[in-house]
Amino acid sequence: MSELRAAVGDATAALVCASSMGPENGCLELLSAATAETTVLWVTYTRSPSDCLEHYREAGAAGSLSVIAVGDMSTDTPDAADVTVKSVSTPDDLTGLGITLSQALSTHEDAIICFDSLTVLLQYVDHETAYEFLNAVTGHLYAADARAHFHLDPAAHDSQTVDALASLFDVIVERDDGEWSARRRRLLHQS
Repeated sequence: MSELRAAVGDATAALVCASSMGPENGCLELLSAATAETTVLWVTYTRSPSDCLEHYREAGAAGSLSVIAVGDMSTDTPDAADVTVKSVSTPDDLTGLGITLSQALSTHEDAIICFDSLTVLLQYVDHETAYEFLNAVTGHLYAADARAHFHLDPAAHDSQTVDALASLFDVIVERDDGEWSARRRRLLHQS
């Protein structure tokens, strides 16, 4: 098991804080946890569905891939008929995104979600709106017994925004000097 997967452990919601310009954002390691029964749900603001598929294959993930493409991008995946692609055409339509994600979660018993990226999401909505949306999404994750990681470039935001969003996640993993470190939130049901 990789260092990052060990740091995330069995967390339902992980915030991955790493530079969006850096070579390693941890996604490949986290997606490699998918089994043949797992569906990877990829919410993307930045990658085309074809690029998500290529990244998914590079991770060596088993199971199926479903992409939710947010914004004005091509939804074609010409080299794969087995990829499901849904789209939310307006990047600030969090209601539409929430409904699409909730529907996808309800149709898959074992799901790993990659949300790429909160940094881009915050270009379209203010941090209070993003906080409310993510609070609802993490609630759906717990109800569906799904796991998710959310990418955020901490250098692109003030510390108050990063800290506020981090409070929603079970674990915050950060990349510093080539190493991953993790901070876990103390959950109420833990002793």
